[in-house]
Amino acid sequence: MALAFAMNEPHLSAPSVGPMRTCIATGVEGAPETMIRFVVGPDGEVVPDLARRLPGRGMWVRAERAALERAVEKKLFSRAARAPVKASAELVDRVERLLLERGLADLGRARRAGRAVAGFVKVEQMIGRHQAGLLVVAEDADGDGLQKLRATGLPLERLGDATALGGIFGREQAVYVAIARDDAGGAFIERISVGAARWRGFRLNGAG
Repeated sequence: MALAFAMNEPHLSAPSVGPMRTCIATGVEGAPETMIRFVVGPDGEVVPDLARRLPGRGMWVRAERAALERAVEKKLFSRAARAPVKASAELVDRVERLLLERGLADLGRARRAGRAVAGFVKVEQMIGRHQAGLLVVAEDADGDGLQKLRATGLPLERLGDATALGGIFGREQAVYVAIARDDAGGAFIERISVGAARWRGFRLNGAG
């Protein structure tokens, strides 16, 4: 469904000043940036609205896997919509995938702009030239390479696995990525950092 892939989610460094939203799963209030908005599509299916722009009454869930699992399991979307709606168990995995795709899309934009490199040697070179502003590593990265990058003191985020990162750079796998410090060409670092943290936060806050 086209509505499910609304990918233009705002990336903000701090919560906006305005109305707070209440999570239908936990009852906790929070800024929109800490939650995921859902609407009911024309066919009665619950649709994730990462962009917070789709028409319809919004239903908000904390950006945590466990909260969304609870909302689906307990049929809380129907309660919030005050009508029977469809929210399949696949919705949780779909949201996680959309969050990952969004982070990878921003990384792809940085690569096309010539602001990102992959591979440990190229990453070290960018760091050595004092050009790196953000390091991105695969979720499964470990060992001496990761420790060396952490020792630089540069901001470091995890985003996807080595295969997912490799696809951005036209290679089979990529474990280490560096993004150049932002200039007038675009605020890539903030977008990628926020997107990666949002994806990983969703994954780590799971029921298991």
